[in-house]
Amino acid sequence: GLTTLDKTLSKRRRKGQAEAALIAIDPRTGEILAMVGGRSYNQSQLNRAISARRQPGSVFKPFVYLAAFEEGAETGSSTVSPASLVDDSPTSWEFDDQVWTPENYEKEYDGIITFRRALALSRNIATVKVAEQTGYDRVADFWKKLRIGTPPKAYPSIALGVFEATPYEIATAYTMFPNLGVVRPLRHIEKIDSGGVEVKQKPRPATRSIARPDTTFLVLN
Repeated sequence: GLTTLDKTLSKRRRKGQAEAALIAIDPRTGEILAMVGGRSYNQSQLNRAISARRQPGSVFKPFVYLAAFEEGAETGSSTVSPASLVDDSPTSWEFDDQVWTPENYEKEYDGIITFRRALALSRNIATVKVAEQTGYDRVADFWKKLRIGTPPKAYPSIALGVFEATPYEIATAYTMFPNLGVVRPLRHIEKIDSGGVEVKQKPRPATRSIARPDTTFLVLN
């Protein structure tokens, strides 16, 4: 895939080669199954899976909806659910004397849409409005409970993942969904002897409950 991306970048007169990182985990146990730190270890020893901070972008959207469901559960609101409606139409936001006009991918808009469909189709405008209804500060506070990445600012753009985190941190946060609100810290192999037989792992770290099982299931579903 990187070779194809390099060709695209060269057409845009971008110098250098594209980079990538990968981390694969078993979310039930937190065990790391595979990790790739970069394109070529010979060319660069930087492990981007654990050290490269990038904007998570749309990867953050499920947490926006989870924050909305959590807020609805706390206040006893029965109107916040996957069937709730939001207007996915072109919109501008003014914040700190600046105007921000995000767009949906390929400029496709659905008008009135359910939370479920908005998340499934990764609609930008609808997600920002869900964050607006929930409260940008509540979305930011929910993410801060995870103690992952740089603390995001309570701006409209938080809904689209405009802050920084590493792939390792995002993978850790995503263990919440299959574990229904419980974050399971990741585990890696600490030692393998010369014969490749004795494998030592770090002690299993404690889990942390961040969200309710029922609200988390709504996002997972």
